[in-house]
Amino acid sequence: MTRPFGQFIDCPNCNSRISMETDFSRWVRENPSLDSKNGYCIIDQDFWIDRFKTHGNREFQCMMLVEIKTMGASLTLAQRDTLVKVNQLMRNRRQTPTKDLRWQAGYSPVDAYSPMTGRRIKLRAFGMHVLTFSGRGPNDSDVILWDRKEIDIDMLTSILRFDLDPDTLKPIDLRNHHRTHENQTGTLFGFELA
Repeated sequence: MTRPFGQFIDCPNCNSRISMETDFSRWVRENPSLDSKNGYCIIDQDFWIDRFKTHGNREFQCMMLVEIKTMGASLTLAQRDTLVKVNQLMRNRRQTPTKDLRWQAGYSPVDAYSPMTGRRIKLRAFGMHVLTFSGRGPNDSDVILWDRKEIDIDMLTSILRFDLDPDTLKPIDLRNHHRTHENQTGTLFGFELA
């Protein structure tokens, strides 16, 4: 059965509690033909992060998708299944047997057209990540987790700015590295992808 929508707001005018979903979201949720028992997992998208960066004389766009969980909630099995697949679609780098995640010749940035700049850009896709707050957001949470690793507000800001690598939580490395012949599947949100 399709789960009820989990985010609510109190109307400032009448003080009644209503869901924060759009009319379309409500329609999808109430449509019996789209019920999860029929094999559907429909997930709203929380945040697409896209940032222009430079490294030496090269320019990049860095992009990732972030799923937000509040009140310490975890991904459901259906969400995890869908988001692991989205993560695999949204990546163009791999882990080498001896190094952390690297941009390899075979997994180089995507050459994409940017309507805003009117030219082709190199797009580094960092995949899908889960941000979990113990409260409703960064300001009322005792614990903040990025892919099940505890971080603080300053680290969160650095990750969203792409100053810290969203996968390693180390300073971002935009260099290209040599191609390897083996690829590891790695992990997503702390789960093995193999």
